[in-house]
Amino acid sequence: MIMSEVNQIRKMGNGLLDLPMQLLMSSSIDNVKEIAFKTISSVSKVDIKTCLESTYRFEVKKVRTLNMQGKKKRRNGRLVVKPNYKKAYITLKNPISIASDTVSKGNE
Repeated sequence: MIMSEVNQIRKMGNGLLDLPMQLLMSSSIDNVKEIAFKTISSVSKVDIKTCLESTYRFEVKKVRTLNMQGKKKRRNGRLVVKPNYKKAYITLKNPISIASDTVSKGNE
């Protein structure tokens, strides 16, 4: 593993399970068919699928990924770069329902 990948793991979390999942919501949260989350850039589609099926017991139909560049900002004359990450969109075979009290709405 390259040193930059090790630094990314430290900054973003210790692998796939420690990362927050951000759900893509439809009009209701009773039938969620697609979820999205971000992870480190070295994780493959097969790793994501096996992790979700074994850990969370989801039946995964399709995995799509996007490699995202970290944002670059200038602060006090210095260039600050956030690490690159991978965004994964997971399509589920069977829709899941989520309790409304577990989902945060907006900036609460």
